[in-house]
Amino acid sequence: MISHDLHALGFDAPDLDTLVNSVAEAGAVGVEDVGGFDLLAAFTDPSGARLALMKQKGHDEMETMASLVAPTTHPADLVRFSSAVALVDIYSHASLASILTGDSVLKLPTANRKHLARFLANVDDPVEIPLCPEPGDDTPRFVENLRVGAVANQMLRVFESEDDYGRSHEGSLGSELQFAAGTLISPWLMEINAGRATRREASAVAEMTMVCKRVERRTNALTGVDWYRIVGDTSIPMTLAVPADLPRAPHEGSVVTGQVVPVVSTGTWEGDALWG
Repeated sequence: MISHDLHALGFDAPDLDTLVNSVAEAGAVGVEDVGGFDLLAAFTDPSGARLALMKQKGHDEMETMASLVAPTTHPADLVRFSSAVALVDIYSHASLASILTGDSVLKLPTANRKHLARFLANVDDPVEIPLCPEPGDDTPRFVENLRVGAVANQMLRVFESEDDYGRSHEGSLGSELQFAAGTLISPWLMEINAGRATRREASAVAEMTMVCKRVERRTNALTGVDWYRIVGDTSIPMTLAVPADLPRAPHEGSVVTGQVVPVVSTGTWEGDALWG
């Protein structure tokens, strides 16, 4: 049985070895011996679903990562805690300052950016991000247009509207207190901050509540299996992959909630050249 995150992208197969062989034959691209990896590769399906393949130096097993081509991008600082898990700080896009230069007005980005969100995420092109496994040596990389998405890691719950979510047991504490629909929380980040976990132990698994703004049913061309690509709002706009066999179909205005894995990409796999 394939894992739920791969199923959320339509990457269904009898087992993981069969899937890896299929994407290799279908044209996965990558490089060997780069940035602490014996192999770093990815297959991007025409539907926008992506499977990243990683083999760390000194490890025998091939690791897989469910990812996707996310149209939602944000300015961000990133520090990598382990082979593929990074701390992500999201900022607002820079506002513009006007400077009078002769007869024209030059528009320049201001230095001040508003911090919008912080969470842990898997990075599908991790060698682009500096590895800082211990506190004190953090050297973040700034990415102007970081692709930001998430993949369902369990069967998500779907509410018809924000009002329905607010009236639910999950979205309220009695009749007086309702929780806003639109959150992303990294439990492992809280564990690290409390000193109960190390950076190397951290997982990117998060709890999400998203308000759907656009819902598209897509077909994974490799497998023929459908999945939903949702663009919506959490604490920030982002893109979410969920399986097409949800008990209730998501739609514009609905709320989806549950466990996900945030995944980000600097855009390497959309580029024309890889490392080296």
